[in-house]
Amino acid sequence: MIRKTSAMVEAGILAAIAIVFAIISMYVPVIGSFINFLWPLPIAICGMRNGLRWSVMTLIVADIAVAVLISPLHAFSLLAAFGLVGLTLGECMRRGYTPFKLMLISSTACLISIGASLLIALYIMGIHPVDMMFTSLEEAARESVGYYQSMGMSQAEIDAAVKSNTEMLRMMRLIMPGAFFLCAPIIAFVNYLAARKILSKLGAAFAEFPPFTQWNVPGWLLWPYGISLLMVSYYVQYPESLMYHIAVNLQVITSVFFVLQGIALIYWWLEKNNKPKWWGTVSVALLFFVQIFSQIIVFVGAFDLVFDFRNLSGKRSSKRA
Repeated sequence: MIRKTSAMVEAGILAAIAIVFAIISMYVPVIGSFINFLWPLPIAICGMRNGLRWSVMTLIVADIAVAVLISPLHAFSLLAAFGLVGLTLGECMRRGYTPFKLMLISSTACLISIGASLLIALYIMGIHPVDMMFTSLEEAARESVGYYQSMGMSQAEIDAAVKSNTEMLRMMRLIMPGAFFLCAPIIAFVNYLAARKILSKLGAAFAEFPPFTQWNVPGWLLWPYGISLLMVSYYVQYPESLMYHIAVNLQVITSVFFVLQGIALIYWWLEKNNKPKWWGTVSVALLFFVQIFSQIIVFVGAFDLVFDFRNLSGKRSSKRA
């Protein structure tokens, strides 16, 4: 009876936290956008501490309260986009899954939730969130012309800037499916780290991820990456074709994994040779500002997967033995 009362109290507190998160995400600019991605956190914590039954109850109570305080539409959107993630993450942590197994299952749940929320928005609510976003971005790009003129830019410079913005928006629209796919593990990872940090303070213990310098992506990723390169080269003359879109998104997804591999290799090399750690920070920063550098890191990660520079498989050691 005492345990049941304790679980009920915790579920009520965590439901209240989820409601506060929803209110902040709705009414506080910028910060609210980040808080929105942490909405599954209270659900996951409740599931870890008290089990799936109580996390479901927390989710239901929080969602009903959000429907009353904000709007049923907002509540329904939160439930579709993040409900399954919170339930899955909490249950995986409760069962003591390894970090990578937990991430795989939680990321899959998150991807299903993202797909479900988009389908609900499109076919039930009659809105297209992606088109709405790009309509706003295109409007902002058009309004930027006046800003360029006020800055004293020449017509040639304005035309070049407008062309660059148009090309950027075209590429963003093209890789949007891949971006949604990559959002899933990011959301799951952030919520897992936050939940583990909080629960560790409460006495829970979890298996650790291996050191970042030892991270290694699956070798089979070389195949889809290589296929995507061939497909992009062939279908680049048909930029509106479905195969070109698939190839570009496949290349984006696999490239991100190879970037992680490449950065892990860089930090391993810095650690092995006692070099300053800030070199790694500079390398990460260059990824976002220098396009050619990001492509180099992709190739570095791919070559590391082929040649095993860090000897993660232990084959070179066994040969010397």
